[in-house]
Amino acid sequence: MIYGANGYTGGLIAAAAVASGHTPVLAGRAGEAVTRLADRLGVPSRVVSLTDAAALDAALADVSVVAHCAGPFSATSAPMVEACLRTGTHYVDITGEVEVFEAIYAKHDEAVAAQVALVPGVGFDVVPTEHLAVRLAAKLPEATDLDIALISRGGFSSGTLLTALEGVGLGGRVRSGGELVAVPMSHRSVRVPTTRGTVVAHSVALGDISAAYRSTGIPNITDFTVVPLAAAAGVAEPVLRRILGARPVQRAAAGAVRALISGPSDARRAETRSELWARATAPDGRTASAGLVVANTYDFTAASTLAAVERLLTDATVTPGAWTPSQAFGADFLQAIPGGLVENREL
Repeated sequence: MIYGANGYTGGLIAAAAVASGHTPVLAGRAGEAVTRLADRLGVPSRVVSLTDAAALDAALADVSVVAHCAGPFSATSAPMVEACLRTGTHYVDITGEVEVFEAIYAKHDEAVAAQVALVPGVGFDVVPTEHLAVRLAAKLPEATDLDIALISRGGFSSGTLLTALEGVGLGGRVRSGGELVAVPMSHRSVRVPTTRGTVVAHSVALGDISAAYRSTGIPNITDFTVVPLAAAAGVAEPVLRRILGARPVQRAAAGAVRALISGPSDARRAETRSELWARATAPDGRTASAGLVVANTYDFTAASTLAAVERLLTDATVTPGAWTPSQAFGADFLQAIPGGLVENREL
């Protein structure tokens, strides 16, 4: 089942699944949009709300794996995860939200008891970045610090922007001494070598401060991305958080984003690539760094989500529990994603 299939990324995943010969059940709460997409793709659909536990359990009764694509995941992941635990359904999602990773990892023992795998973040955030983290941790086992940068190109969907707006309201965070610690927005910057030259990326709270910590044990992790007007945003953080924390402002901003933004066109996605970079540092100053070029952010997410679902459908060796992508599917999962990896860069 693809829940939230009527969203921008959910629709791409649905199309990719059908093109690969699957017959997914498309689901969501927006009945007309879900049914219209399912009819166009020639697959079944189900309309069900996440607030109706009994109906959700019934909808999952004959489903082996759910790909949860309905954001913001801070509001939607918990009821779907609980339903998956009740019905014995494997769960993957495409979140990049730190709190969601933490909440799902806390369900590990329940997932083991229910004999299901819970694997958040099987998209652009965090599959390629975690791959770099695991690779560098193996190369420099003494590393205590890890910087990870995401350079996404080609534009954004409304769901991505809504999550980013919510993130501004929450402020910055890093992993420090093994703990999640609040920091000012854009409190650090790094110079990131890309195939288009060096760019400056600023610190943000993204999924690897949870996922990469879980898979590598490196105690100090900071995520970075290119943030327009980052310095101004850092200075204005208290004001921004106060403004964006107000519910009327949140509703107005969300409405504007949904009305004005859909997502990058097929042509735009086809002509753009995204890049990742990471650097591990040991206490004695030694470093190891590497980079990746992958498909456009949304095309990568569609391909990697489908690859994760296929592994859960066919690979009986995936262990029940709450896992990062590399823990669930192996350190080489990135290489198994058709069309996902464009270039592996040793830096």
